[in-house]
Amino acid sequence: MGRSKKGFLRQRPLTPAEQGYFIRLAFPDFHVLTARNQLRCVGVLQPSAMSDPYTVQLEYEVRARPRVRILQPELRLAKGKTKLPHVFPGNELCLHLSTDWRPDQKICDFIIPWISVWLYFYEMWLVTGEWIGGGHEPIVEVK
Repeated sequence: MGRSKKGFLRQRPLTPAEQGYFIRLAFPDFHVLTARNQLRCVGVLQPSAMSDPYTVQLEYEVRARPRVRILQPELRLAKGKTKLPHVFPGNELCLHLSTDWRPDQKICDFIIPWISVWLYFYEMWLVTGEWIGGGHEPIVEVK
């Protein structure tokens, strides 16, 4: 542990193997693979009893933003809309601000529940055409 510039103790990031272990405990039906400094898992989430089940894929490398995509069913657009809300290029879900999650926190406690919340608001958006989940659109860096 070390001190950050603001004086708070900084915890060491959890390794992909540690993240995978915690994901397996919390979501035993998820298929989890870890190799070197990477984690990849696929599982099914259903945000509410009336929701469709969604197959999600999560990829993570230490100190990088977890990358989440919906594999099935294909995400659709709400009537009259031309793009999905709160997604990065490639339809990777925008789940949080950069300051909301840190690599020393468990993906199973933060990121995976946020996927379900995103899916819930996505389903509401499909019906209403309005994103009621708050937040803001991701800022995409142009290279």
